[in-house]
Amino acid sequence: MPSAKALAKVLDLLGREGLSGVLIGSTSLQLAAGMQRFDGDVDLFVTSTSVLANLGIVEEFVRRHGCLLGSTWVGTPSITCYVDGEEVMVDLYENMHDFYVPAEILEDSVEYEVQGVRVRTIRPEDYLVLKAVSSAMEDPDLVESLKEFLRSRRLKLNKRLIESRLQLFEDPQVIMRRLSELVK
Repeated sequence: MPSAKALAKVLDLLGREGLSGVLIGSTSLQLAAGMQRFDGDVDLFVTSTSVLANLGIVEEFVRRHGCLLGSTWVGTPSITCYVDGEEVMVDLYENMHDFYVPAEILEDSVEYEVQGVRVRTIRPEDYLVLKAVSSAMEDPDLVESLKEFLRSRRLKLNKRLIESRLQLFEDPQVIMRRLSELVK
């Protein structure tokens, strides 16, 4: 469970070495809720370069900062860094095969300042849409935990934004059905 300080330090180092992008995972939701500690790994959609075509940049980063190199479920690199005794796992993504984040979602990202570091993230609505597209919303435990998170953090969702984002994907009705318990 990395702190805001550890998260900011790793993202700042990545950005300085040419690996900047937009957070697309649950960390984006946690930042929108104002949290200072973050569950799970950090999903970074790298917009500055192709992490697959330029794997050497990632390997050099890992070597220089004493991190560990692994891979994600889609075959893109992941890194594990230790900052002030805290483990920060960052999965690096780009569009490929069955993994797709529309440019409109990335371009409409929001920016937060975390410990003096500017961090770009997708909007909470976009996080939910991407989860629904991936069929993750068919997991009742995930749906329940997201409902509780949204309720407890009093996050307001823009239903019109969700509806417009659905049009970026095939079968928007199917995706909306998956979201129906969260977006009413």
